[in-house]
Formats: sequence, C-alpha cells, structure tokens
Amino acid sequence: MIIRPLTHYEREAVRSFYLSLSPDDRRKRFCSTVSDDTISKYADRMNFNRDTVLGAFDERMLLVGIAELVHGPGASEMAFSVRPDMRGQKIGTKLLQKLVQRAQMCSVAKVFVQFLSDNTPMRKMASRAGLSVDTVDGESYAARELAEPSSEELAHWHMEENLSRGGYFGTLGLPRWGLLADRSANTKLLEDLAPAD
Repeated sequence: MIIRPLTHYEREAVRSFYLSLSPDDRRKRFCSTVSDDTISKYADRMNFNRDTVLGAFDERMLLVGIAELVHGPGASEMAFSVRPDMRGQKIGTKLLQKLVQRAQMCSVAKVFVQFLSDNTPMRKMASRAGLSVDTVDGESYAARELAEPSSEELAHWHMEENLSRGGYFGTLGLPRWGLLADRSANTKLLEDLAPAD
C-alpha cells in the first residue's frame, strides 16, 4: 500500500470516493447525514495547498482511504475514511500515523478529531495513537498535543517523503537536510562542496 499527499488534480477522485460511501459511512465521516450535493460542494471547497489530504492506494493504485488535516489557528482537525471492503487491514491506523507525523513536521501544536460516539473503529484508532478521548451528548472529541520534531526526525521524514515520491537529493539537498541530522559530520561535507577560491 502507498500513502501519499493528494493534489488538486485529484479532486475528482476524492469526490468520487466520498460519493461512493453508504449513507451510514457518510454519517460517520461527516458526523451527519449528507447528500450528494453537499459532498460535491465539500469537495469543491477542499484546499489541497493549505491543508493536507493523504490518499491510501492499493496494489492496483485504486484509492482505498483518505485522511485530511485541516489547519486551524490553535489546533488542526483530522478526518478519516476507508473503503468498506478494505477495512480491518489497519489502513485507517496507518493514515492516522502519517497524518500525525506530517502535522508534527509542520509544527502543528495540537491535532484533534471529532466523531460520533458509535464510531467504535475511530475511537480505537484515536486511543492507539495516543489521543485522549472525551464523549459528550453523542459526539466524541479526541485530541493530542504534539512536540516539536527533533532535527533527526525532520531529516528522516524529509528523506522518506522524497523517496516515496521517487525523488532524490541533489548536492544542495544532501547538505541542507543532512545538517539537521548531524551538524558536525556535515560541516566537513559542506566545506568539501564549497567552490575553491
């Protein structure tokens, strides 16, 4: 399975994914009953540049899950949905882990997810990811404070992101991100790469 950020070029795939959900799955994803028109308008408003939308793809490169991180002033909201026939394979858990990691790398201080109290899979996912869960009047709220990433975590994440997209490090990229992981070892590398006088 591949998990990667989606772009505005994939808006129609996201729209089709959400439209294919059953009424109960829509209710669990959006915390209310939503029509096709409401979902379509929601897809139109999605901001792929400001927010993070992750897609999970199976071996045939079909979209099987979506996770969203919508940035807010004090905290960023997460939301998840996995295709019904693909549940029970920890896809939601992997999406949640990736989304929390991405939020941390983007210096988000706090993440949260709101869900209906009868959404047991979401409750389990949130608890496993270290989110504290509270339930009031049929709705649940799970949140977690995030620490600033270490330089090693940031460098490792950047490397994984580039490799997952088939990218590579150029001579400028290696010293820049390598310095975050090991400043002393890369000081010599930078000196070696510097043009001779």
